[in-house]
Amino acid sequence: MSLWTARASAQEVLIEADASPRPPEYQVRKVHGDIRFGAGFGFVAEDPIFSAEPSFGLDLRDIAPVQLRLGAPVHIRMYDRDPEQGPVVRNTEWDEAGDYLAILQRLQYSGDYVFGREGRVLIDLRVGDLQRVQVGHGSLVRGYANSLDLDRRRSGVDLDARIEGLLLEHPAGAEIAFVAGDLAGQQIFGTRIAADWAGAALGFSVFGDPYAPRTLVPWDGRPDALTVDSKNRLQTTGSLGAMAMGLDLSYRWTDRWRFLVTPYLDLNLMPGLGKGMHLGLDTEFILGRRRRARLGVVAELTVGDRGYDPTYFDVFYTMQRMQAQFVAYPGDLPADFATTALPKYSFVLQNDLSGVGGYGAIRFAHDDGAFFETGYRYRPGPLGHTWETRLGVDLEVVQLSLLHAHRGKLGFDIIDPAGSLARFDLNVPVLRWLDVFAQAGFQYQVRRAPGETAAARQPAGGFVGGGGLMLLGVAGKFGW
Repeated sequence: MSLWTARASAQEVLIEADASPRPPEYQVRKVHGDIRFGAGFGFVAEDPIFSAEPSFGLDLRDIAPVQLRLGAPVHIRMYDRDPEQGPVVRNTEWDEAGDYLAILQRLQYSGDYVFGREGRVLIDLRVGDLQRVQVGHGSLVRGYANSLDLDRRRSGVDLDARIEGLLLEHPAGAEIAFVAGDLAGQQIFGTRIAADWAGAALGFSVFGDPYAPRTLVPWDGRPDALTVDSKNRLQTTGSLGAMAMGLDLSYRWTDRWRFLVTPYLDLNLMPGLGKGMHLGLDTEFILGRRRRARLGVVAELTVGDRGYDPTYFDVFYTMQRMQAQFVAYPGDLPADFATTALPKYSFVLQNDLSGVGGYGAIRFAHDDGAFFETGYRYRPGPLGHTWETRLGVDLEVVQLSLLHAHRGKLGFDIIDPAGSLARFDLNVPVLRWLDVFAQAGFQYQVRRAPGETAAARQPAGGFVGGGGLMLLGVAGKFGW
């Protein structure tokens, strides 16, 4: 090749590079975000509702592994059906500090850092609506959700941090988990610290609910109703609080390619209540040509004394912490309910739950954004059968989440509203600037007894029951 030909070729390359298409401006920006406004119609409990939900989001992952969203739904009654509550805006959704802190819908930090030759640090922080929290093997906290109250949204914290590397030529690590169900301090909080070396692991957990009620107050003159205060909460008296501690041991066996097998032993103590043991096996298989799918199976044996309830902080906890017995509607109230209703702490204390139980579950997850889990737990005593199912899909074309849980007796009358929780969320982007969304569910709420006033900020007789939710709408969004 001549010198002139080489220079001509170089010039052609330079010209082609200069004239090549440039990425759109929004792809060059380091900070991305969107402004979104949703509008929908439907029902919340008995009332037809117009829902307006403005929100603002930021995506900083080109700078740091951070995502943020602020916003809140405002539900406006189109018609105030019986029992009448008065204000056009549902004030029961805006009468506590936690309702305002829940404007922080989502703050997520996911960091993965490498140091030295073999060192690694992983940080996963979620702040906002916690739909599923599990700590360790789940013997104390499994399936916990902080916003299943129809009248209360909550923003909580779920943090997992881990440092790992090599120690004496074997894999080793240390980790810490921290959970606070409510930034306003009205739900559970606690931590777990653990360390592992060459597959063997040891962990210690402490969790508690400092405001867990132990005694409820009957409503004057009504044996079938409890006292509901001006903030739409069951009134309590006497001492408060519930606490749990646990020690867990496990060994992880894996070929790092196809399977993980983890036998474990958890020993738990609940001061003032009881103690129990969980002996289990968690097996996970890695599937697919690209190893992007995981299938897991858990089998667990539990043994406890009379005051021990396995997985005390579960999906039903924020409901049962106030009232352990299930009543769906005002017409279902037993005539002597005020004298028999108990918060969960006292329910566990006064019933004999001793004996052998167990738990089994199967789960599936795909790296593209799909998750499914269903599990069943049995323990002796009343309300000893629990079935919980979850489904999640997070793809560019659709986002979906489903929860169904039922607690009761053997036979699982899962269509019975008493003892059931259900929540369904669907979002479908139909255009770059327009989404269609749907929400449905049956969640718990503080309700009024028949004949009692439901006016906001006014004490009355009531109970913890259930209420339906159904909304359908569209959301416009502007992104940058």
